[in-house]
Amino acid sequence: MKAHKTATTLTAALISAALLASPIAFAGEKGKDDRAYGGKRNHAEMCEKFESGDWKQKREQYREKANERHEQMAERLQLTDEQREIWNEMRDERRQKHDRRFEKMKERCKNASEE
Repeated sequence: MKAHKTATTLTAALISAALLASPIAFAGEKGKDDRAYGGKRNHAEMCEKFESGDWKQKREQYREKANERHEQMAERLQLTDEQREIWNEMRDERRQKHDRRFEKMKERCKNASEE
């Protein structure tokens, strides 16, 4: 009986230790190189890509696709004219916010290249 009681206690202790250690085991180094986990890009590499000018064409393609998706979604939602106007204003605000961040990035790259 005593061996059975010890084995049960030991099993419970091992399971508890494994559960307590599991967050540490899964923690890893997320975000080092992967932006999906909030990692930061290498600024020198980002500025180099920015200066190459390749982003302009990709940005236009993305904007065209985004506009198409926006219109398709508005049709699926069957928005009234007033609702669509509000929805478009919200999109414009998001786009302006993005453009401000983009301008800041341009300034940072410009300042970094001058130094």
